[in-house]
Amino acid sequence: MKDLSRYSTCCGGSGRVKRPVGSVASWRLAVLSGLVGLLLIGCGGGGEERATRLGAGLYASVEVFGGRGVGLGQFNKPRSVLVDREDRLYVVDMTGRVQRFGANGLFELFWQMPQTDLGKPKGLSLDGDGNIVVVEPHYSRLNHHSADGKLLRQWGERGVSEGQLAQPRAVAVNSRGEIYVAEFGGSERVQRFDPTGKVLLGAWGAPGDGPSQFNRPEGIAVDRKDRVFVADSCNHRVQVFSSEGAYLRTFGRAGSGLGELSYPYDVKIDAEGRIYVCEFGNNRVQVFSEDGASLEAIGHGGSGPGEMNNPWGLALDSKGNLYVADSGNHRIQRFERRRG
Repeated sequence: MKDLSRYSTCCGGSGRVKRPVGSVASWRLAVLSGLVGLLLIGCGGGGEERATRLGAGLYASVEVFGGRGVGLGQFNKPRSVLVDREDRLYVVDMTGRVQRFGANGLFELFWQMPQTDLGKPKGLSLDGDGNIVVVEPHYSRLNHHSADGKLLRQWGERGVSEGQLAQPRAVAVNSRGEIYVAEFGGSERVQRFDPTGKVLLGAWGAPGDGPSQFNRPEGIAVDRKDRVFVADSCNHRVQVFSSEGAYLRTFGRAGSGLGELSYPYDVKIDAEGRIYVCEFGNNRVQVFSEDGASLEAIGHGGSGPGEMNNPWGLALDSKGNLYVADSGNHRIQRFERRRG
């Protein structure tokens, strides 16, 4: 993948990207008129190969893109990643913006979250209609955007009573369009809402380290059977629940060996049922079977290709390729699934 760090002064040479003043569409037009063809993420540009080959395992190679900065295609501690139904990639970072990259590897657009004084967004998902859901923990709300950044609706009332939101950190949606929200702080719980976000369908959780208790749930995912997986970060484990919130099982314990976890910050499930856990503390992604047995660990601490520094988030595309928000290295890594 092409390193985009040299485009840090792409808007006016000041070293900072100007915020869009008008509509997202007008900003996108201005960006594309001057930058089309330049901000490539894929292996393009004269046939230059930027992938680093990996050994045996699920992934054959890794590509690195981005770099620290506020320019287009640069990142400041990327926190969450998402791939939509067209395999376009969305990245949220500490600038408080969402950047979108096409399946063809081209930077396409970004939008800025309008309020960031209290804190930055963290958490991405698709709703039942394929719109982009962005979580704002410090504003206790969820925002549904179209793929080009138009705000379609916003919901959430601050509080710790059932139906209110307190420091929401992650969101996932099941096959019926129902929305699960993981929260930490005073609540330490998961709430389940109808597709509109207006009707509470259920809630479970409390502070603690027992079954159905949480200590900073940072990530949440739903598998093809609508089971709910919660990355129970400070308890160093993943808990699994039915779609209604009934406790099913736990896997993982504190440590750095296979099957052990250190501050799991995100969890995703692929089409075959394998479970991917992003470990902030162990600087890796660990892959588990559907029943919770460790299959392999991807990465270790460092800044080279395939190495990680406090990764925060994961996403999978339709081909099984894995995207990692390598937060401490201010970049995204794309692991290409081995074929055949």
